[in-house]
Amino acid sequence: MKNNKRATINDVAKTAGVSITTVSRYVNGNYNKMSAKTRQKIQTAVKEADYHINRQAQMLKRQNSHLIGVVVADVENFFSSLLFKGIDEILSQNAFQIILMNSNNSKAKEHQQIERLLELQVDGIILQPMGHRTAEYRFLKKQNVPTVIVDRRIEHAVWPEVVTDNYEYSKKLGELMLEMQYPQILVLSESVNENTARKERYSALNDLKKNHHFILGLIEVAENTSDHEIFDILKEKTHNFQIKTAVFAIKGPLLLRLMRILTQQHIIVPDQLGLSAFDDWEWAKLTHPLITAVQQDPKLIGSTAANVLLKEITENNFEQKLVTVKSELIVGHSL
Repeated sequence: MKNNKRATINDVAKTAGVSITTVSRYVNGNYNKMSAKTRQKIQTAVKEADYHINRQAQMLKRQNSHLIGVVVADVENFFSSLLFKGIDEILSQNAFQIILMNSNNSKAKEHQQIERLLELQVDGIILQPMGHRTAEYRFLKKQNVPTVIVDRRIEHAVWPEVVTDNYEYSKKLGELMLEMQYPQILVLSESVNENTARKERYSALNDLKKNHHFILGLIEVAENTSDHEIFDILKEKTHNFQIKTAVFAIKGPLLLRLMRILTQQHIIVPDQLGLSAFDDWEWAKLTHPLITAVQQDPKLIGSTAANVLLKEITENNFEQKLVTVKSELIVGHSL
């Protein structure tokens, strides 16, 4: 006859042949002082006993939720997928559950979502910010919730930031284009001033003008800008592709869009137009010709941010610091 009595932590400990304390560490994700063999024994015992952790009781007892909120600017962007994967790999190992929010490039929606996460009493937040000033997040600062900023820096930050060195790598790419004697560089971007990552990338090229003579142009793409309009601007600025020009697509999706436009218009890279980018998809390695690009590592940014957040939570240490994740400049044949 089947025993309908609900299994307890004592039952699991007895079956696994370990102490209740060791089982408690296991269910709370504290594996640091536990061998792989012991962990496997407990995992097997949990399955055999059909033991279910009472998370609600844990929350009341420990006064935390074991929930982490992650807010990204655009969940459709592949950068966000890789970022989330890196975050999840670390947090899932430590028994945290993730609530993923998509601000959809809206400051108002981002504010609402952060407020919702605070209502859910999350233990921490990882935020890819829409705003670029700490004052815009005063409401979050007041709550003293462990928070880590990713991808985009904010002015006068009070939280740890985990980012790519956008300025330095854009400068390296700009110097390469100048070494290849491009008299004109065009930056293809969405609104530069609305995003610190874009601003840093553009500023790096702009600062190169202090010591180098070249034309720097900016093509800002709005939500309603058509492919036809982008191509017309390129034709105008290059005098119908007679001026030797390199385009710097400031992020992966814009690189993909530009390559589609150039293919449709039968423009040959690099014979008629040089092409480079700040890429976070890795697919640029598969193109022909191979695109010269700065290759970010969104997954590493995510895992690094998760580790920083865990340290904040466990050590109750909310110091501001900047963590820079390395990228790689891949020199292809597109310039």
